[in-house]
Amino acid sequence: MLHVPVNTILTSSSVNRGETYLPVATKEDWELVISLEEDFCTILQSPRAEFIRFQDLNRIYGVLEEKASAFSFVPFLSERMLKEAEMYFRYSADALMLENIAAPYFVRNRQPVAIIAIMSLLARELRQAYGASRFGIQVLAFSDDLALIIALRHGFQFIRSETALFAGLRPEGKTPNQGNLANLYAMRNCWHAMSPDADPRGLPLVYVDLRKKHTIFPPGLDQLAFWTENLVFQKVEGAILTGSATGIPVDGDELHNLRQAIDSYSSHSSPFSWEAKLLIGSGVTIENLAFCRHFADAIIVGSALKRNGYWENDLDEERLGKFMEAWSKMSKE
Repeated sequence: MLHVPVNTILTSSSVNRGETYLPVATKEDWELVISLEEDFCTILQSPRAEFIRFQDLNRIYGVLEEKASAFSFVPFLSERMLKEAEMYFRYSADALMLENIAAPYFVRNRQPVAIIAIMSLLARELRQAYGASRFGIQVLAFSDDLALIIALRHGFQFIRSETALFAGLRPEGKTPNQGNLANLYAMRNCWHAMSPDADPRGLPLVYVDLRKKHTIFPPGLDQLAFWTENLVFQKVEGAILTGSATGIPVDGDELHNLRQAIDSYSSHSSPFSWEAKLLIGSGVTIENLAFCRHFADAIIVGSALKRNGYWENDLDEERLGKFMEAWSKMSKE
């Protein structure tokens, strides 16, 4: 995980920043935040179908990326991101996922334009620095469509979607299920058809959270079975299983059952060919790595690799080295 603490910079007081050593937004930064809101807020919050409005969004993303470079704290975020990316790749990480980090989160139609601008700029810098590498992106919270635009623009291989299936209740509000798969897939197809110079590495896949962590679901949806029954019906390309909160391991029985369901559906998906990746999205540590790897196609690791094992801290190279050493040993067995 490449965590970008832009939310913390914009929302947290000095008391809540602890030992994160983050810069503080200046008066000029806040003037730029306001200016971006005035110029682009209406376009970003348009209720029109994503496959229509993405053309509007794409036209302004280049402008947003250039304006984002004027924020005083962007060089800090860029340096930290590229330093951590270099460490991950030096220890042979397969892919990196860019994500804005911290809490509280802004939600979908209340997302400051500044966050989208900064995330798009950093994605561009990441691709320029590591041209042939695999990348994904998630924009919290509930901003799957905005993340997909960034992924399409910069040749990322996947996005992580919080709101493609059933709605739940999170601390920041009800998950809107408006980054739904129909709009995301349509936006992607529209991009491909209208972009003769589309990235040859292929279009980004949409990996969907099942029973998103930190979320309460109504009766029925608190059981994983109903989610798995809809994987083929919704043509989900990747299913992400998490624990109940950040850093909490997944339930072993649920992981086993999800693996069985995906394998079963993959072999009986006629009349069309269907297969999906199974990803673990929280709680993977060295101690449970062998178990998780046995069932999952990929794992998303954040907290276990951070200083003191805390998700808001920066990457700890010693923790990363030990984790990747354990991963490498399993690959050779």
